Amino acid sequence: MERRGGMGLWAGLAATALLLAGCGGGGGDDDAGAPAGSPPASERERTSAPPETTPSSDSPTSDPSPTGAAPASDIDLDEVILKPGDLAEFQITESPGGDRDIPPTKASPATCQPVENLRLDAYTATPSATARRFALATTGDYRGTGTTITLTAFTATDAEKTMSDLRSAVTKCANGYEGGALTFNEVRKLTPVPVGDEAISFHLSGRATPTSYTLVRQGSILVRLSSAVGTGGEAEVPQPVVVQQVMKIQAAAARTAS
Repeated sequence: MERRGGMGLWAGLAATALLLAGCGGGGGDDDAGAPAGSPPASERERTSAPPETTPSSDSPTSDPSPTGAAPASDIDLDEVILKPGDLAEFQITESPGGDRDIPPTKASPATCQPVENLRLDAYTATPSATARRFALATTGDYRGTGTTITLTAFTATDAEKTMSDLRSAVTKCANGYEGGALTFNEVRKLTPVPVGDEAISFHLSGRATPTSYTLVRQGSILVRLSSAVGTGGEAEVPQPVVVQQVMKIQAAAARTAS
């Protein structure tokens, strides 16, 4: 399961992603899958999952938010996003182009627009805050996998609707879609890591580097992760990254509410 790759290779992929973004008409964050979302130019440790991660299925729970949980507006995303040293087997850095937001490109059919929006890290709703990081697995089972992490704060209504729209689109667009100048031949639903209030995972393949995506809702904060490997093979979104990131948000919400 080891994936080999280095920072030099990721840098090259990031440059390629920028070119593909231009071809897409508005930018393609994961167009090249390099830094996970390739991280591309647009957005921009291996530890065991602790037992209490408020697991949930990929459908929303009947009581999604913990009692007394703090609203997203009370949580500083820059403080809770993963930082160097949080995960022993991952090198965590600022996301390339992390301060640049990209407008979404048009998806065809239109029912696939939520998938395209997530690919580009560009949402229909306007977020109140955003923070991004890039995690490269330097050793362990996920070695060589690059993951772009984006935390976005919305209103509770917008966060829940974004999840609902994406869940529907992933199901309806299994046979692929066109996004800007790119064609994706498959949107394959995956089983998400059971954390947060609800989570969705899928794999996107086509002309760009194959990339896997996970979107987790914790309260009104959305955690977007996109992962790819420098070799162009299929990558998994590293479970330790998902779990640790969601737990940091949960811990901050608990502190703020107390």
